[in-house]
Order: sequence, then structure tokens, then C-alpha cells
Amino acid sequence: MAFTVKLYENNSYIKTFDAAVLSCEEKDGAYLVTLDKTAFFPEGGGQNADRGKIENVNVLDVQIKDGIVYHLLQKPLTVGDTVKGEIDWDIRFSRMQNHTGEHIVSGVIHKLFGYNNVGFHMNDRFITLDTDGPLTEENIAKIESEVNKTVFANKKINVIYPKPNELANYDYRSKLDITENVRLVEIEDTDLCACCAPHVAYTGEVGIVKIISFIPYKKGTRIEMVAGFSALNDYSMLHNTNKQAVNLLSTKREEIFNSIQKIHKDLGDMKAENKRISCELALLKTETFSLGRGVCAFTENVGYDELRYCSNSLIKENEYCCAFSKTENDRFIYVVASENRNIKDIVSFLNSTFNGRGGGKDFYAQGTVNATKEEIVNKLLERASI
Repeated sequence: MAFTVKLYENNSYIKTFDAAVLSCEEKDGAYLVTLDKTAFFPEGGGQNADRGKIENVNVLDVQIKDGIVYHLLQKPLTVGDTVKGEIDWDIRFSRMQNHTGEHIVSGVIHKLFGYNNVGFHMNDRFITLDTDGPLTEENIAKIESEVNKTVFANKKINVIYPKPNELANYDYRSKLDITENVRLVEIEDTDLCACCAPHVAYTGEVGIVKIISFIPYKKGTRIEMVAGFSALNDYSMLHNTNKQAVNLLSTKREEIFNSIQKIHKDLGDMKAENKRISCELALLKTETFSLGRGVCAFTENVGYDELRYCSNSLIKENEYCCAFSKTENDRFIYVVASENRNIKDIVSFLNSTFNGRGGGKDFYAQGTVNATKEEIVNKLLERASI
């Protein structure tokens, strides 16, 4: 079977085309169709396949193997017919903007810091690219500024097909070691990269590039970015969210961070005050039993923080304290504390006697036991009397 003529390689702006059907084979309820030529870009190089229709039949996927492009369709086509293909242009152009934007970002990073792009993936929300060197917040800000200067300069983007004996004359980026049918995408004074995907003709068509996040990754940096309509969609989402927050907080859009920061502080103060009150109430509701030099205390439906507060209060007048709180499942959580007595023997006794679990340091421990209040009190009183 002859190679498929790839119309997208020389003209990224072809939206419709006519082609002859060379083959059509059923596969898992769908149909693999080959054409003598196509404008559909197949999945490759980190970019998903184009979407659209052929003879008004949805194209589900596009793959390439050994120079032949396979279109996966919902319905069969007749071999020998001339058919019309139509690219989903909104998806294609957005991907062109994003992919070209990624080339500009990678070119600027290499120019400024000498790092290489060692990983790339594009979905319909954002692009991820990996560099082989670390980048800081300041570096990212500089990269984004330089990238958008390149976009606004509206530089020409060229596609070059060098012959194998000419490749040595080009200093280009490539993740694969290939020497035949190399397609180079050149962005004037910015980047030269081996790439099979469709790109815009001028950098101005990218619109704008925004780096939305970056993290350390494998001794380098992983960057998430958006460009063109994807950047507009991202901004619109953030704008709408910010607008709702502004209305909810009755503040100005430029004051939203200060307003949220104040609410966060106020909430933290309220939580601290609530915790203080909760601890004091737990202490007030505590029922105590003397264990000689120690004390046993019971309360209900509080956590370890409240039990710790109770025990810290009670050990001021006792050598040690065993504080318990009954939980919803009728088990007890416990805290054992002392200011100067090693309490590990008490913890060991609780765990072994009441099928408990827990532990800690010499003067503080916490855990759970499976027993009734009466059983706990009786056993601790019995132990204290020995």
C-alpha cells in the first residue's frame, strides 16, 4: 500500500479536502479507513489525533503506521469512492496555538538557561513539558515575559525539510535520533525543532502564553502551560470564580487576596477559641476517681486534644493521670500523662488488660481500649492498691 500524502505537513490550514478511499476494514465494531491523502493529523509526538468527519461520518481516532494514516470511523466507506474530509477546526487551531506556544517556551528556556525539553504531553486543557534543569519562580517569570514578547513580535514560522546530508548544518532540538524525512519547525530567532505536528504560520496567532504551574521533577522542572484559546478559557474560568468570590465577600477584585487572608486569620482565631472552650468544658464535665498517687478521669465525645488538656490540668495535683473519653462506638480513647513519672508501665497495663492499642513517650501516651467504664475503674483501682 502506498504512503498517505500528509496534507497537514505543508499546509496546517487545510480544513476540508477530497480524497480517494484506498481501503476499509472492520475493527471492533468500527472501521479502519485509509485514503490516498489526508489533512487529519494522527496521534504522535505528544499530541492527540485530529477530530472531524469524513463523508459526515465521525472520525473517532487517527493513527499512523509505516507512513500510512489510518482513520477510525463509525461507519464504513466504499473503496474507490472520492470522499470529503472535514477537520474540526476549533480543536485543531487550539492545538496549533498550544503546540507552537510550547515550542516558543522550550526555545526561550534553552536560550536563557541552556536546558532541554525532555518530555512533552498535550491534552485539551493544558500542555505539560519537562526540562532537564531546575527553574525558580523568578526564572519562570522571565521565561513567560520573553515568550510573550516573541508572540507579540509576530515572527514567521517556517517548515524545513533538510536532506540527510544537510542535517549537520542545523542546530535543532530533537528527542529522537532520526536522519530521514526530518521535518523542522523554525521560529525566527527563537527555536528550531524536529516536529511532525501542525503549527501556526506566525507567532502572533498564538495569542498569549501563560505558565500556570511548575514543580521540581526528576532533577529538572515540570511546567504546565496554556496558550491561545486555551489561555482565554483558563482566564475566563478564573475570572468567573474570582467574580463570584468578590460578590460573596463584598470586596473589590484587587482586594480579594487580602479579604481571604483576613477570613483565614479570623477563622484560625475562632478555631483556637473554640478549642479552648471545648477543652475547658471537657474538664468541667470530667468525673474523677482517685488512684492514690494518681487520678482516673472520664468524659465523653471529645478528642485527644481535650483529653490532653484535662490530663495536663489534673497532673498538677497528682503524680499521674489516666484520662478517658467514650466514643460513639462505645470504645474509649485514653491519654496517660505525668510531669515526672515514667508512665510506660501504666500504658502497658491498659493495653494488655483491655485489648488496647497505643503508646508514646516516657511522660505522655495515647491510645484506645475496649472496655466499660466500670471495668476500667475497677481494674485501675485494683492495680493501685497493690
